[in-house]
Amino acid sequence: MDTRALLSLATVAETGSFSRAASALGFTQSAVSQHVAGLERTAGTPLLTRRPTVAPTPAGREFLRHVRQILAHEQAARAAVARVTGRDEDTPVSVAVTPATEQLLPVAGRLASVVVVDAAAAAAALMSGGADVAVVDGIAAPGDPLPGSGPDLVVRVVREAPIAVLLPVAHPLARRSGIDLAALTDARWLGTTGTTCSTSALASAARLGLRRGTAYTGTSADTVAALVRAGHGLHAAPGNLAPPDGLAIVPLTAPRLVHRIEVRAHAGPRAAVLALADAVGTAP
Repeated sequence: MDTRALLSLATVAETGSFSRAASALGFTQSAVSQHVAGLERTAGTPLLTRRPTVAPTPAGREFLRHVRQILAHEQAARAAVARVTGRDEDTPVSVAVTPATEQLLPVAGRLASVVVVDAAAAAAALMSGGADVAVVDGIAAPGDPLPGSGPDLVVRVVREAPIAVLLPVAHPLARRSGIDLAALTDARWLGTTGTTCSTSALASAARLGLRRGTAYTGTSADTVAALVRAGHGLHAAPGNLAPPDGLAIVPLTAPRLVHRIEVRAHAGPRAAVLALADAVGTAP
């Protein structure tokens, strides 16, 4: 299939408009329409509705799932060839970081972009060639890789600390020397997905169901501390963190889990990429 046609279909679906897709891609609207029509002939069914709105049909949604994979593989292939041939040697470096790691990023040198996304998106950007370096954090058992690592990546651990539980100082367990997470499955936890040591990541790594309290979709550590302090739910934290005012940090004794920050780049990267990756987390 013509990848230009696949790109036209994906962009029309994302923008909801043939004209906006044409403008974004630098194609004529007629060319975009022809691309989509050709794909529909190949598929033998409409992939987009035209009225009252432009949107994927049920068949189109399934088709687009594969289209996006094909486009991602093509982008990754182009990036891999550029790395091997050295054609990207003078290209500024693109970096994907998670919210908890952006303060570790060195800003010297030529940067094309710094995008702040979740760990899965950062890993996907690195694999697809959308980023040259990924700086991610997450929860894992000691010695286990964080999700999204790959065999062709160079991975450096920047920081690692045991997981602890963040709870109000008046909590009955605040003076404990350690806590078994299994004893806290009935406690209320903040419903977080994007924070450092999010409840979703903790539950996944521990393979335990945790009862969710107040949902928080942001990334601010200060907001997490305020919510825990106000009694809206417990939260995990790196064990080397200084306790915020009014809160206690009690080590998690079981299961044994760590919060880790990693910097990742493809093997054999160009000098600028390697220099940036080596400098992550080393600035004062």
